[in-house]
Amino acid sequence: MAGRDWLMSTERLRFGVWREDDMALALAIWGDPEVTALIGGPFSPDEVAERLAREIDNWRTRSIQYWPLFRRDDGGLAGACGLQPHPAGERTAELGFQLCRASWGQGLATEASRAVISWARAHGYDTLFAGHHPENHASRRTIIGLGFTYTHDEYYPPTGAMEPAYFLHLGDS
Repeated sequence: MAGRDWLMSTERLRFGVWREDDMALALAIWGDPEVTALIGGPFSPDEVAERLAREIDNWRTRSIQYWPLFRRDDGGLAGACGLQPHPAGERTAELGFQLCRASWGQGLATEASRAVISWARAHGYDTLFAGHHPENHASRRTIIGLGFTYTHDEYYPPTGAMEPAYFLHLGDS
C-alpha cells in the first residue's frame, strides 16, 4: 500500500498502523460475518467504525493495536494482528489476530504472531494473554504452537461463551 509507513515486516507480511481513513479495510476484516463469527460478530458498520476508533486510540495512548497486515507480494490486506490492553497490568497485553478469509490456512496468523511476540518482548512486556472461542480449533492450534500455556476458562461477554485462556511469559519463550 503506497503512502503507508510500516511498523515491522515478516517474510510475507507488513504491519501498518490503523488510520482514520481505513474504514474500508476495517470493514473487510471486522465487517465480514465469517471472520467475526467466533469473536462476537457479525458487526454492523457502526460497530466496525467504533472498533477502528478504539484501535487508533490504543495506538495513540498505548502504542499498541491489532495492526493491519498487508501481503508483501501484492500489498493486499491479509487481516490484523497485534496487542490490546489487558487488565493484569501495563506489562501484560492480549495477543490477537483476525485474518481475512482469503488468508486462512496459510500460516499467516503464526507468522504475524511471532513478530508481535518479538515486538512485545523488545518493548518491555512480561506476559501475553490469548484466548479463543472453544469452537475455533485453528486459533487453538496457533496459540499452543506459539508456546502459550492453558491456564483456565474465562467468560467472554461478546460471545457469551466460556473460552480457553492462555498465557505466555516472555522470559520463557
